[in-house]
Amino acid sequence: MRPPASARPAGRLGRTIALVGLTAGLLAVAPAAVSAAVPGPTDTTTDDTTTGDAAARGCARAFDRAVQAYVETTARRDLDGFAALLHPDVTSVFASDGEVLDGKRATVDWLRGFFADDSWTQSFSVAKQTVVGCRTGFVLFDSVYAVPATGTRVPLLIGVSYTYQHGRWLVLQNQDSVGRI
Repeated sequence: MRPPASARPAGRLGRTIALVGLTAGLLAVAPAAVSAAVPGPTDTTTDDTTTGDAAARGCARAFDRAVQAYVETTARRDLDGFAALLHPDVTSVFASDGEVLDGKRATVDWLRGFFADDSWTQSFSVAKQTVVGCRTGFVLFDSVYAVPATGTRVPLLIGVSYTYQHGRWLVLQNQDSVGRI
C-alpha cells in the first residue's frame, strides 16, 4: 500500500503518498478504474468441511461481499464505511518502511488523512482469494497506486486477512509490499 522510499516525494504530499495502504489501500477513482474484486472460479479456495456445505457457501458469498466493500469504500474514500470493515485489533503493515498501525483507532486516524487527499488513484485486482468455512479469509490484490499529476505509478501486492465474528467478516490484518503488476 505504500510506494518505496525512492518513489516518494518529500514533505506532506510525500507522507500522504507514502501512506498508501488502506486502502488502505485505500480512492476517488472512477468505478472503471477499480477492478472487480470478485474472483473467478479458479481464484477462490473454500473449505466446506468446517461448518457444513451450505453454511460455508453462505460465508464464502458473504466474504466476496466483504472484499467488494473493501474495494468500494476505498474508491469512494468512505471513512465510516471502511472503518466498519475493521476488526478492533486490526494491524496494518507498510512493507516499504516497516511502519505498523496497531488497532482500529490508529488505522482510522491514518485513513482520515489518506482519504482526504484526492490526488491519487488505486486499482485492485484479485490475484488469490481463500475462505476457510466461517472462520478466516484472505485476499491478495494486485494493485497500482498512482498520482496522475506527478506521473507516479507504483505496483503493489496487498494482502488482507479477515476473521469472521458475530456474523461479519472483519479485516484483521492489512499488509502491502511493492508488487508485481
